Amino acid sequence: MKKSTPSSKSLLIIISLLLSGMLVKAQFEQKLTFQGALGYIHALSPDYFVEVFEFGGSLDAGLQYNFNRSTSLVVLIKYATFVSNDETFFMDAYYNLIGISLCPKYKFIPHRRLNPYIYGGASLNYSSFSFGSGMQYYETPWEAQFGFNGGFGLDFRITDNFALFWQTGVNGVFYPDDMIFSRYSQLGINISMFKARAL
Repeated sequence: MKKSTPSSKSLLIIISLLLSGMLVKAQFEQKLTFQGALGYIHALSPDYFVEVFEFGGSLDAGLQYNFNRSTSLVVLIKYATFVSNDETFFMDAYYNLIGISLCPKYKFIPHRRLNPYIYGGASLNYSSFSFGSGMQYYETPWEAQFGFNGGFGLDFRITDNFALFWQTGVNGVFYPDDMIFSRYSQLGINISMFKARAL
């Protein structure tokens, strides 16, 4: 049997160490990610809603569990408000929404610094209308509705623990006789922690 030369042995050792290092790095990942985002909302339908409440803003906070580098599950709490824009409306009016959603999320190229992803899921929402002028405002009772949301985004990883993201999507809230449908865009941050071994 032909013996390996010292140089070939050294090469094999170096290759083994490199592969071992890559494997160890791949076996460890951030399991939890906290996220927060600010954005704007544009109502799309129904027409009578858009005539009064066309634009609004949103504030999100969520917790993301990362099954692996590509697949995650996000629990998201959202607050959104639309402000009346009809100049002929005789008083100020607001449509307020608080919701919690459960959204699977999939990243396409998780090992890259700039990473596109898609997401979508179901939501449970509570909404109310408030209106008035001067010091007198009235608010309708908060009522529960089911809904959905989904879209796509770009995640820009700055470090292993910190990233910025932009995402856009659609949101639907079901009412007995109609559905309020809107689109939104957001800018936010991701903070990852609790690195764990992937089994």
